[in-house]
Amino acid sequence: MRDLGNSEGSGMEGRIETVFFCGSVIEILPEERLYEWRSITGGGENADMREVRIFFMQAKLSLMAASIFRANFILMLIQSIINTLLHVACMDFIYGSVEEIGGWNREEMLVLICTSMVINQLFRAFVNGNQMRFVEGVADGSFDHMLLRPIGILFQIDTGKVDFSSLMSALCPAIILAVNLGRLDRTVSFWSFNLYLLLCLMGLAILSAFMVCLYSLAFRFIRVSGLNNIYYILMNISEKPQELFPQRFLSGCFLFAVPAIPIANIPVRVMLGRTGPEGVLIQTVVCVLFLSGAKAAVKMGIKRYTGGGG
Repeated sequence: MRDLGNSEGSGMEGRIETVFFCGSVIEILPEERLYEWRSITGGGENADMREVRIFFMQAKLSLMAASIFRANFILMLIQSIINTLLHVACMDFIYGSVEEIGGWNREEMLVLICTSMVINQLFRAFVNGNQMRFVEGVADGSFDHMLLRPIGILFQIDTGKVDFSSLMSALCPAIILAVNLGRLDRTVSFWSFNLYLLLCLMGLAILSAFMVCLYSLAFRFIRVSGLNNIYYILMNISEKPQELFPQRFLSGCFLFAVPAIPIANIPVRVMLGRTGPEGVLIQTVVCVLFLSGAKAAVKMGIKRYTGGGG
């Protein structure tokens, strides 16, 4: 902690404490020096723009930290390449015996799988580690710091440190996806592809909101790290075509309870013309429901929160 002393002509005294905030360094100021916080975060501007500025500041600091461990980039890229090639090899083996699975040919299936893999890596790069920090904060009481900051609580839960190794790992499945898009027996229009990208972003938002809803149970049960297994199950299901779940009840569960289908299935189905505007409508409804649910779950959890890990 460093002493500021008197500010000449201002008559103000105070102390600034340098701390880590969401993987980056900020300064916690006393009330009379709050104007310095606003100068750091752009407090005089629109709240959304301020959060964008903070996000890019955190990403920059994460990149600086990641550059120290360059070998990790190489290892993660190798792991991503091996994982993607194993999926391709598995599809080649399966489609060596059959022409279609649930009405999906090899190229369409690889587009679906690679879409799920890219969204998964983006989630791990931008969200997953920060949500785990939130869970640990509820357990050890450091969640108090989040409540004191003049930043949206959901923004703090979902953003902070950026895992650039996971971000780099999305490159290989993205390349395989692009290659198989070119091999499809149908033409994907410019507008369909852009709608696909938008729906993928909504799928990422749905996945993030769903995990916040799960992790908000930490306010009640403290230790909920085992719920992370649901995330792996969810991503595994998201790689499967919706046609493999013909039962209406099961399909409904994977839409509105455990949203595996909206993550990758709906974006790919819309792009390939397997569903019409109703697919976009369902994706929008599910996204709004889970974002609202995440906000409500955190709000209710904060009411139960007593600090100090319980």
